[in-house]
Amino acid sequence: MRIVKTAIDFQIQENILDQKFLGTWCLDHDQNILKSIKKEEIIPYHWDSHLKLKKDFPFLKDIYERKLTDCAHSLNRIHKLDRDIKYWRVIVGPWLRFFIDALFDRFECISKANNCHKDSNYILHEYDSDISTRDFPDFYDCLSSDAWNEIIFSECIKGQNIPYENSGISIKRQLKHPNSKTITHSLIIKCIKTYQYFISRFARKITIISPNISLLNLIKLDFSLRNLPFIKSFDLEINKRNINYKDRNLLQFSEADQGFEKFLNEQISKNMPKIYIESFKEFKIKALKYFPKETDVIYTANAYQSDEAFKFWAAEKCQSGSKLVIGQHGGTFGLSFFNQTEEHQLNIADTFISWGWNSEFFDNIVSLPSIKLKGNNSIHPSQRNDGNFMHILGGVPRYFYNYFSMPMAGQYINYIDDQIIFLNELNKNNLKKVKIREDASAIKWGWNVRNILKKNGFEGNIISTKESVIKQLSNSALCICTHNGTVPIETLALNFPTIIFWDAKLYEIRPEAQQYISILKDAGIFYDCPKLAAKKINSISNDISSWWLQSSVQKARYLFISKYGLNSPNSANTLKEFLLLESSTVNAI
Repeated sequence: MRIVKTAIDFQIQENILDQKFLGTWCLDHDQNILKSIKKEEIIPYHWDSHLKLKKDFPFLKDIYERKLTDCAHSLNRIHKLDRDIKYWRVIVGPWLRFFIDALFDRFECISKANNCHKDSNYILHEYDSDISTRDFPDFYDCLSSDAWNEIIFSECIKGQNIPYENSGISIKRQLKHPNSKTITHSLIIKCIKTYQYFISRFARKITIISPNISLLNLIKLDFSLRNLPFIKSFDLEINKRNINYKDRNLLQFSEADQGFEKFLNEQISKNMPKIYIESFKEFKIKALKYFPKETDVIYTANAYQSDEAFKFWAAEKCQSGSKLVIGQHGGTFGLSFFNQTEEHQLNIADTFISWGWNSEFFDNIVSLPSIKLKGNNSIHPSQRNDGNFMHILGGVPRYFYNYFSMPMAGQYINYIDDQIIFLNELNKNNLKKVKIREDASAIKWGWNVRNILKKNGFEGNIISTKESVIKQLSNSALCICTHNGTVPIETLALNFPTIIFWDAKLYEIRPEAQQYISILKDAGIFYDCPKLAAKKINSISNDISSWWLQSSVQKARYLFISKYGLNSPNSANTLKEFLLLESSTVNAI
């Protein structure tokens, strides 16, 4: 029996009758994944076991901390530096944690397939010996690509000494390099670069980068601080470099027994992005040119993970005493049972600004009103009981990519199943009002949700994602939120009528947040069953405003938002005063 690893395998081996699929990601993008394959042909996903999911998170967290320490020592040696662990946590940490978790997932998938089907065999394709990516954004794109996963699954098969055959077919993944013409020759970009290069020569108390607000509001905030604003960060072009095996051999790790950790040590050396080894010195020089030479406080909401130039600069500034302040940029924070990116932000920030929640495990959290949430600038649905019902869908890649309480890999099929059940339970009049908004990344991630909706009779309900959610809500009477994210917090903060439903097993909530979800549930806002959510909508659809304005509903909304969506019309000024206070305690300049 043949094990199909990815969609690449599926296309090459489609005429083989006796085969099993490693996961739902093996299916061709154009197929109806809900009906085209029998479940018994797919090997059970290892994290379908909730017990294993809970056990593996602290296991991988512990491995990450040890490997980060090893990488810090090794990278200091390679680059002749003497930087502390925080420096490398800021720069390399996001990639390292994502990579460890993803590699473990692929390793376990192969291990489970091999244990379940001892008589199985594999076909491996040829690929280049250099499998490293350019930087974090390139790696992040690769996480959801068939070619990269085909290579990583192949490495896992070799690493577990599983017999295989060679297909003789070569596969290549596309490296996503910046468009040099766009970066080098665009007049606008040139002007912005010149402007930011000029203002970066001067010391400043507070530097705001990617705060997750509009450009206009950023300019207003910076002017109130008597600063010229930093408009954007840049995807800086660096020379293409060949892999340097001599330097990579200097990546040394603590001894590990046979098994995943020993395999991981080898794969970190093979896969670490070139920007942290081969291109490190060149990129650091370029990155530091476009940010202030000296600053007391650095504030960001979005630049901590994928913005390599920001990370290099922020790491350098923190070494000389600057404070790194990170503001919450969206939902799930303080709510999700697992959220490794939340932990990363809390670990690198001197201060983390939450939207109301706190944690017993971190003492660097400060609660302030969100500058993203609109607060009192509410949309008034009371005049639109006959408006649309906005049905907001979530999305995840076909492959696991992030240790986070959400559907992982093939579990997304269960999520889509719930949406179909929900829509079928609405009465005909309400179904006509439903406008389904796909996740903006749905096409890139390959689930073809639009095709699934069409085949189930909902083609006429699908709307564009080009307009913002808030703009589309202006013609709506109700928002239907189906995943733990920013939208339900945003609509509740707007005091906009909202029904929330999701599978509590897929979107698991941490214990200290359960009481707040229960408050929404008791008020009829939250449901963990699609049929009950549809039944509620059918019962209130004739007068949504009257239901929403009930004192019990409004009280539940207020209690939840006070904890997870704190907002105020004066939030920008509150943030300004806080950042000034932070800068007064720093002696960096």
